[in-house]
Amino acid sequence: MKPVLLFCLFCLCVSWSFAQTLGQKRINAVRSTVDLVIDGVLDEDVWANTEIASGLRQNRPNPGQPASQPTEIRVLYDDEFLYIGAEMYDNSPDSILHQLSQRDQIENSDMFGFWISSFRDGINAFEFMVTPDGVQLDALVSADGEDFNWNAVWQCNTQIHDRGWTAEFKIPYSAFRFAEAEEQVWDMNFWRNIRRHREQSFWQFVDPEQPGLIQQTGKVQNIMNIEPPVRLFFFPYASAYYETKGLLEGGITTGTRLNGGMDIKYGINESFTLDMTLIPDFGQVQSDNQVLNLGPFEIFFNEQRQFFTEGTELFSKGDLFYSRRIGERPINTRRADEALQDGEEIKELPFETQLLNATKISGRNRNGLGIGMLNAVVNSADAVLSDGDGNERTVEVAPLTNYHILVLDQNLKNNSYVSLINTNVLRNGETYDANVIGTEFAVRNEKNTIEVNGFGAYNKKFNYDDPDSDDGYAYSVGVDKIGGNWTYGISHNIESDTYDINDFGFLFAPNEQKTVTYIDYNQYKPFGKFVRGNIETSASYNRLYNPDVFTEIDFNISGSLTTLGFHSFGFKSSFSPVELYDYFEPRKEGAYIIIPERWSGSMWFSSDYRRMFALDLNFWTDQIGMSGWHSMNYRFAPRLRLNDKLFMTYVYSWQQEFNQRGFAGFDIEDNVVIGTRDVISHTNVFNLSYIFTNRMGVTFRARHYWSHASYNAFAYLAEGNNLFDASSLGFLSSEFNQYTISDGNGGETIEGIDESGVANNNRSFNAFNVDLVYTWVFSPGSEIRIVWKNSILDNDNIIPDNWSDNFSNTFELPQTNSFSIRFLYFIDYLSLKRKQSAIKN
Repeated sequence: MKPVLLFCLFCLCVSWSFAQTLGQKRINAVRSTVDLVIDGVLDEDVWANTEIASGLRQNRPNPGQPASQPTEIRVLYDDEFLYIGAEMYDNSPDSILHQLSQRDQIENSDMFGFWISSFRDGINAFEFMVTPDGVQLDALVSADGEDFNWNAVWQCNTQIHDRGWTAEFKIPYSAFRFAEAEEQVWDMNFWRNIRRHREQSFWQFVDPEQPGLIQQTGKVQNIMNIEPPVRLFFFPYASAYYETKGLLEGGITTGTRLNGGMDIKYGINESFTLDMTLIPDFGQVQSDNQVLNLGPFEIFFNEQRQFFTEGTELFSKGDLFYSRRIGERPINTRRADEALQDGEEIKELPFETQLLNATKISGRNRNGLGIGMLNAVVNSADAVLSDGDGNERTVEVAPLTNYHILVLDQNLKNNSYVSLINTNVLRNGETYDANVIGTEFAVRNEKNTIEVNGFGAYNKKFNYDDPDSDDGYAYSVGVDKIGGNWTYGISHNIESDTYDINDFGFLFAPNEQKTVTYIDYNQYKPFGKFVRGNIETSASYNRLYNPDVFTEIDFNISGSLTTLGFHSFGFKSSFSPVELYDYFEPRKEGAYIIIPERWSGSMWFSSDYRRMFALDLNFWTDQIGMSGWHSMNYRFAPRLRLNDKLFMTYVYSWQQEFNQRGFAGFDIEDNVVIGTRDVISHTNVFNLSYIFTNRMGVTFRARHYWSHASYNAFAYLAEGNNLFDASSLGFLSSEFNQYTISDGNGGETIEGIDESGVANNNRSFNAFNVDLVYTWVFSPGSEIRIVWKNSILDNDNIIPDNWSDNFSNTFELPQTNSFSIRFLYFIDYLSLKRKQSAIKN
């Protein structure tokens, strides 16, 4: 009997070991009955009596191979916290890279992290990470990737020692969400980055040939009898500003202001969280990268306000939500001009509208239903008109406005999903309202190698001036092979000519039909002298929706290689073999510009970022089959790490386009005038950071952008709209190249090139910004930020002779300066409750 029992135990151990190697790994958490000191030293006895997760395998650079250095992970828990202890052994501890950085920023450093998919849906997870110096990072992981804008309040300490380094985590259950159950079984994975080897390894092997991360996880189990806690957090703040603004006529104006408000987070239940911002203050966000815009579409700016970046991954479904619409420029600025009476001028015109409050609810229940709701109220805004005699009056240029978005996102089998999205904008008064409803889906096969996806949306405007264009629609459908070295697919997209989501979303242009197909190959394992490589090919065929006419066909190929020394380089080439019909540049219905066949190519190089000095280089060119029309651009970006605290980068970009044909305006008879112009842009960006500790640092960012467009000749868009045929250019007066426009007040003005050879259409645009930020996180979730911001903006038609003269002239222009200090304090309701109980006892 005994030999049989021993044989059975042997078989069981072999089976368990095999399952641990090839199947889903599991580890049992152990309940802690002692108060752990989170100091980065796993010296309490309870750590020694836990199971160990080990045997990490590489995702890169050698997929499937054992990690080059051993790692041991332990899991503890109690009624309030999850504890993770990780020993990162290293046979060369002096070689551990550990550059300091600000929170949520990844620099040249080793790292350990893990994610928790507490609802086990295979798509969504909470991720916690730390570097050897204790720099914390956290993110929400979804089908769209990692969202580092999400922040939780948790503790971690680390120690670097002669065996490697150690990390000790203390994660409150209030930092993430989970369902109520007697035993918690969570999908989890642990990973480690060894920066000097550019190596990432996982406890549960993550195959780079398989799509997604969260479905490739192990399990942490045996977390018994814990309850989802009350999640109620307060973030009161107070801020003070001193601002100066230069005046064109000379002198400056100064002002001060004090702000106070609060953000609130409340866990409605185990699945959903309510976020509120009351009297928000976004004066310390990073300055936008302003550029000269000569094209027919508006410029897209990234969101910088934390409330609208944190925990908003659900709202990205369908690409119908653009949070910068909330608090943007007043919608009815033209009313200020229309209201002007004789002798009046616009004294004040608001640049943006004031957000009063915003609320969002987000989360996902145990059945995989994600719900996201955001509501924001923006105050009305008035322009001030003055008659020059001290008499002033106001004209409303923006009504009180309510923005609302609702998203329902249901997880399906095999990491599939279907979503329903609705956005709504309600404006007080006569200004129109807008509504968009859309749906998005992705259905995958059981092996997660084939995906069918689609999207559809319908928009409607109410009380709109033009009833023939108050609604529109769009849809797309595609099928893709998403697993393996070879991936490929095809998609078809249609946007009607009246499709408009720009009241709450962002769309460059409607009225398009596009069919795109692609074939890509990715080599994840080292080969020859290279670590990895890829090549991508695609082709697109485009038409207008109305009228249904051909616009463009183009082919693209790109590729990249990374050497064994982790230097990367690549190329990209695009080719349009037939004429392109541009219906957007003329800004007039039915008009178009014919652009002949064209070719563009680019090359890039990026050296190994592990080195003290690294360099990025880019070069690209665009050649068009028209005499003299071509562009050439390059980008030079060195990176210098002087030590583990001081880091700087510099970017210089030079872009030039010669003899570009583009829209110049309309003449008095509404004829389209096209200009031939040279456009040259210089961009300089300098970044410097000095990080004192993992909780304190200073960052400095200065950006100067200068772009100028000089016009050489003007032409009417002749009948047939054939711009590249010299016989149809329709040039204006051969002597001065001039045309007549309306001055907006019933009169006429001559535009074009004057007798001195200067075109009124010329543009010289300068944007100079400085952002200097000191941050001190004096306790988890609480911080003090001191910020200096400087801004210079100028748009003129006089172009300086050279960059040096322009740079000098820039600092003679009026400047805006803002000096501010902001105090933010984190209050946890449970901590307050525990302190009150301790005082009573």
